[in-house]
Amino acid sequence: MTKLQPNTVIRAALDLLNEVGVDGLTTRKLAERLGVQQPALYWHFRNKRALLDALAEAMLAENHTHSVPRADDDWRSFLIGNARSFRQALLAYR
Repeated sequence: MTKLQPNTVIRAALDLLNEVGVDGLTTRKLAERLGVQQPALYWHFRNKRALLDALAEAMLAENHTHSVPRADDDWRSFLIGNARSFRQALLAYR
């Protein structure tokens, strides 16, 4: 049996999130998808809130491309670009 890894849980949770939305994302459904018992998830994530935090971080890491200003950025342009990038990152998932 392969050991469950946090990245595996996060990827499965993001896929499930796209299918059922945030209200339908339960640890029970996630455990079923991964073929594990529900308590196995808590080995990696203390609670559902911690899992959701990890999902948000993963979503931003994948899609938020304008989070650090360049030396030559005008601050207004940076803020607008950052906000658009952040919005696109959040819209990438249901």
